Amino acid sequence: MSVLLLTRKKTGYETKRLIESFKEKNIDINIHSPSTFDIIVNSDKDPSIKRKGKDYKMPELVFLRGTSGENNFNLTLLRQFEELLIPVINTPDSIENAKDKLLTSQLLASYGIPIPRTLMFRRPVNVKTVEEQIGFPCVIKITTGSRGFGVYLCKTEDEFESLMQFVISFNKNKTLIIQEYIGERVGEDLRVMVVGGKVIGTMKRKSNKDFRANISQGGSGEVYPLNDEVEFLARESAKILGLDIAGVDLLFDKRGFRVCEVNSNPGFKGFEKYCNLDVAGAITEYIKFRI
Repeated sequence: MSVLLLTRKKTGYETKRLIESFKEKNIDINIHSPSTFDIIVNSDKDPSIKRKGKDYKMPELVFLRGTSGENNFNLTLLRQFEELLIPVINTPDSIENAKDKLLTSQLLASYGIPIPRTLMFRRPVNVKTVEEQIGFPCVIKITTGSRGFGVYLCKTEDEFESLMQFVISFNKNKTLIIQEYIGERVGEDLRVMVVGGKVIGTMKRKSNKDFRANISQGGSGEVYPLNDEVEFLARESAKILGLDIAGVDLLFDKRGFRVCEVNSNPGFKGFEKYCNLDVAGAITEYIKFRI
C-alpha cells in the first residue's frame, strides 16, 4: 500500500503522528509539498502529473493536509489525481464546500441543519439591516478564516462602524459575513471529529479569556459525552459537505446545538492531548480501508 501525503508542514505534530501510524500499519508513505508537482493537460493524451519535471510513480491514495484556505493550485492538483482515477481525501469539491463559511451555511441550511442566522454583505453596510436581521451582539467573520482567526465579536450598534473599518482594513480582499451571536455558554463549544462517516470523539473546548473557544487561541479541552443530537449533527454536516474527514464545531444553544463551522483539515493535537484519543490511528485505519 502506498499513500502520498501532501503537506507544506513536514514537521508539525499532526504530520509526525500520521507518519508513525502509517508505519505501524505497514503503509508506504511519501510526503511532498503540493508546490513540487507540475500538472500537464493535453487534449491528445491522458492528463499527467510530474514531480519537479520528472515522471512520478502514482500512489494508491492521496491525502491532503493543508489549510481551510487552500489555494487553487492545491485543489487543481487533487482534481488531476482524480482524473487519473486515484482517490483523494478530502475531495477538492468538499474542501471548497467547507472553506467558504457562507457556502457551508447555505448547504447546511438547505438540509435543515441548525446554524446561526447569517448575513453576507457588501460595503457600505446598512447598520439597520444588521439590527433587523441579525441583532446585537453579532459576530463578524471573514469567509475563509481558520483556527479562530478573522472572527470578531461586535457587542453594540455604536461600535459596529469602527469595528467594521478595522476588519476591512486588514481584510480588504476578503468577503465578510455577519452571524447571530449564540451566547448561551460564552467561551465554550464542542469539536466533534468525524472520520469515514463515523464520529470518533467529542471534545468540549473552553476559554476563560475569549468568546472563541479554539485551543489555538488559548482554550483548553475535555472529553464530552456523545449523545444522539451531537452525533447526528456532526455526521450529517460532514456528509452534506462531502467530507471524509471533518472537524465539526457545535455551539451550545437553549434548544440544543447549532453548527458553527465545519473544518476539512482539523488539527487533532488537542484531541489526543485532552481526550486520550488516537485520532491519527483512526485516520490511517480509514485510509487503509479505502485503499
